[in-house]
Amino acid sequence: MMRKFKKINTFIILLLAIIFVLTSCTQNLSDRNVVNVSSVSSVSQDLDNNSLVISYLDVGQGDSIFIILPNGETLLIDAGNLNNGSEIIQYIKDSGQSTLDYVVATHPHADHIGGMAEVINAFEVKKIYMPKAPHTSVTFEHLLQTISEKGLQIQTAKAGKIIFDYGDLEAIFLAPNSDEYTDLNNYSAVVMLTYKDMRFLFMGDAESESEKEILSAGFDVDADVLKVGHHGSSSSTTQDFLKEVSPSIAVISVGINNSYGHPDDDVLERLNKAHINVHRTDESGTIVITCDGTDIILNNSLSPQQNTHSFLTSSYSSANSITTSDGQNLTVYITRTGTKYHLDGCRYLNDSKIPVLLNEINTDKYSPCKICNPPLP
Repeated sequence: MMRKFKKINTFIILLLAIIFVLTSCTQNLSDRNVVNVSSVSSVSQDLDNNSLVISYLDVGQGDSIFIILPNGETLLIDAGNLNNGSEIIQYIKDSGQSTLDYVVATHPHADHIGGMAEVINAFEVKKIYMPKAPHTSVTFEHLLQTISEKGLQIQTAKAGKIIFDYGDLEAIFLAPNSDEYTDLNNYSAVVMLTYKDMRFLFMGDAESESEKEILSAGFDVDADVLKVGHHGSSSSTTQDFLKEVSPSIAVISVGINNSYGHPDDDVLERLNKAHINVHRTDESGTIVITCDGTDIILNNSLSPQQNTHSFLTSSYSSANSITTSDGQNLTVYITRTGTKYHLDGCRYLNDSKIPVLLNEINTDKYSPCKICNPPLP
């Protein structure tokens, strides 16, 4: 009887092991729920107005991420170089926003704060966060002066500090964890943004020293989308850190043919070996991710030839917005009483939306929506 019982136990253990292996192999496909709209013609689920919209702006060799939260608030992480300010302002305005609820300047390098003063002057800003990092550049001093003139008080960005917490929507700093670093990059304010089941990690220019501190502090860094640290430099995205983050998507903000050699070949190889879907602003222009808390829609439709650093993708990623090279197969939407045509998912669409092929739009009657910014016929 005992021998029979042991055989049953052995069978059960083997069965559980097989199930575990099969589940592990399919995790990236089933658990992550990621759809790349540049490679599919449609998805079954339309995202509603409670979506999170993250735009990794193409600012050349720099960083700027503009986020519209599901509750209507906005978050801006960095503002590129000095010459990017006006473009970032226009992008935000074209998105229908006039207020920046939360602004994060990750660290004082000019390719992250260069356009920040101009952006802050253009909008109502409610809260601004910066790490206590020493720097004396003219760009940094000008930003501090602008913040003072606007009557804003800088909130210190440091590990464990909560930016906001609305239950199923929250953002928290994971770094910096120390008061002093020899490399300014390691002062970078690292942000983890969570919306329901999905997590987004923004690394600024944090390098291996900061990555080790984040892990040592015990932070949960598991994320669905990783904004790769320091433009894909070899100083960041270590194997140990990448293993803990385990993203499905990696976004690299980097300039075309930059003099630094970013992104580093070793970093790209690590990402490739981990089967992570890599998207780069030097190859795709501005990258827009839309998330309803369960699924991700990724708009990555620009070719390198179209990438002119002028935010040509200043529109919402949407379920059925697929543009061919000539735009003829793109489905757009009109309403019974409106005079604009829209991309699917635009918040100005209503229940009466009517699908129309782009090349069939009557341009005498309809013009493109300035919010979702569909292409011209």
